[in-house]
Amino acid sequence: MNSAHEVSDFYAQNRDYWIALGSKAAAAPTVMLNFGYWSDGVNHLYEAQQSLVHRIIASIPKDGAQGVEVGCGIGGISINVLKQLPNARMTGVDIAEGQLALAQANAKAHGVLDRFQAQQGNSMALPLQDNAFDFGLCIESSFHYDDKPSFFGEIFRTLRPGGYAVVADITCSRVEGVRFRQGNYYESAETYHALIRDAGFELVSTEDIGPQVYGPLYHHVHEFNAGQPGNRSRISKYWSLVLNNYRELAQDGDMGYHIFVLKKPEAPAPSR
Repeated sequence: MNSAHEVSDFYAQNRDYWIALGSKAAAAPTVMLNFGYWSDGVNHLYEAQQSLVHRIIASIPKDGAQGVEVGCGIGGISINVLKQLPNARMTGVDIAEGQLALAQANAKAHGVLDRFQAQQGNSMALPLQDNAFDFGLCIESSFHYDDKPSFFGEIFRTLRPGGYAVVADITCSRVEGVRFRQGNYYESAETYHALIRDAGFELVSTEDIGPQVYGPLYHHVHEFNAGQPGNRSRISKYWSLVLNNYRELAQDGDMGYHIFVLKKPEAPAPSR
């Protein structure tokens, strides 16, 4: 996996751009940095990110649940889950302490700090107790992990029997076609399926929403960049190149964006 320093630097360099991109047409600055789900009628990144959160929430327990988000970044997913599930509590784990400080500040600004705990740690060796959570989330983070078997094993370990996990991420069956791969470890959906089952999970569902991600997001970024003074910066140009590459791979059937819903089997009933 990338070092904490590398992860922190990458997101620090790109964070303001994505916040500006996501805050366009939003009532307040967004605290989510994900690609979103561009369903019919969605025209802005903020709306797409909210749409993705709704899809995630549909797959997790609702009442008084304890959740963990692995790779929580600046806390956007956890905060939005907490705002929509008033009885839930979230622990956000990230390798970069700078990200966690922002996550706590964002949780406070959105009025959910009393239900959010930030924990520095490695996704492949989580500093969390066994059987501690009702659900787990990992949204656009697992592609950074070079040891995915350990990651899935840790999610399995920390969930209670009967608990659910949602992993949403970029998938790729032709990695050599990705132009910007440094520090990223893409896998195919089929490899994810095998990793999920090998960890002991039941695979509840899997869905490829790539057609509702890459094309619309690329066009949104292109339009946003065109409206910025001097076409903004090298960061805007970088993301235009990255997303055009992803869009082309998706059009060729080589890249997806999959949402995997997993369940840890129920504990066996005690023998009489």
